[in-house]
Amino acid sequence: MELVSADLPSLISPQGRDAPGPLGEFLVLLCERAGWDLHPHFYPFARATLMARTGRQVLMAPLARTPERESQYRWLVPLYTQRYALMGLRSRWPKGIDEALARQSKVLTLRGALSTESLQKQGYRQVSQEPDYEQILRRMGDGSATLIYGAIPAVIGAIRAAGQDPRDWVEGPSYDHSEIWLVGSPDLQERQVQALQEAYERLKREGDHQRLLQRIGLVPANGTGTGSGPGGL
Repeated sequence: MELVSADLPSLISPQGRDAPGPLGEFLVLLCERAGWDLHPHFYPFARATLMARTGRQVLMAPLARTPERESQYRWLVPLYTQRYALMGLRSRWPKGIDEALARQSKVLTLRGALSTESLQKQGYRQVSQEPDYEQILRRMGDGSATLIYGAIPAVIGAIRAAGQDPRDWVEGPSYDHSEIWLVGSPDLQERQVQALQEAYERLKREGDHQRLLQRIGLVPANGTGTGSGPGGL
């Protein structure tokens, strides 16, 4: 069995590309409790989802659950709910992101994510996809794009990993949110699915899942928030 993940900063610690961040650590613990010694291998998002659709004995996260994707994967456990939003540099949007101007601007999204379709439904026509947030931030820095649309914790994580200050960025309109899951390839056996689901319920009872939500900023540290979080991937 192989555990794969999108190459997203919200999963990776700032110390290095191959070091699991909060969600990566939670997935390692979940697999360990289910009886497997697995560590995430990181790929561009589109490739990771393809591996989970077509591979054998593959686990993959994070992935938004949608009707279109329902039959393509085994949906194993829900991880969190996340929200999309536009984000831009404060220096370019000193009075905040104006929605009318945003629709006329070049917007970057993650390749393979649901955000491109969401923007197009809202009337955005200059939407470009990139394989990872590193390239997205590079284009934002050179001025070839003026906005990002993505999951808030993922975007903030990318900004921090690039050595930038999130306070230099401003959040704009949000158009959707999604429930994010750990999925598996269609060939997973029922006993494997059950082992993961039972391990997940134990981690929820023991507080590990709540700590995950706190670490990625979806609930306050006191645990009283609802955590509507990033946006679907």
